[in-house]
Amino acid sequence: MPHAHAIQSPERSLDEHSLRTAFGRFTTGVAFITTEVDGKPLGLIVSSFAAVSLEPPLVSFCPSRDSITWQRMRRAGRFDVHVLAARHGEFARRAAPPGADRFAEPDVLRDALASIECGVEAEHAAGDHWIVVGRVRRLRVAPDAQPLVYFAGRFGEFEPH
Repeated sequence: MPHAHAIQSPERSLDEHSLRTAFGRFTTGVAFITTEVDGKPLGLIVSSFAAVSLEPPLVSFCPSRDSITWQRMRRAGRFDVHVLAARHGEFARRAAPPGADRFAEPDVLRDALASIECGVEAEHAAGDHWIVVGRVRRLRVAPDAQPLVYFAGRFGEFEPH
């Protein structure tokens, strides 16, 4: 394995751009986290969704500490995770920026690859994000379909071998 460019010195490698580049090398799925507060639907597009535990059934995601949407959503004490399919790529691009109308396409909620209803189990401050842990209460899994993936700052499709 070449060593010349494999690891940079800590002083040079910890700037925001380098961190984003390195973190972006890990391919993730994409999820739409939703809830309702005072009759109003609220939601976030995340690439930080993860399974945590089977027993008890726990999941997590990491919203920004600056997220006004999450500040509103946490009051519900519950959230739904909608795992997005490759066909939802355009929706995710439009819905990801702050202030976007994330509920203009209600079909996304009905035809997600999986929908997981959760109660908020814990929330931990971690740097510039929160780690939100949810206890799974109910789920729905759609028939096989292609997932939406996120890599190097872009949405794409999974190519099975």
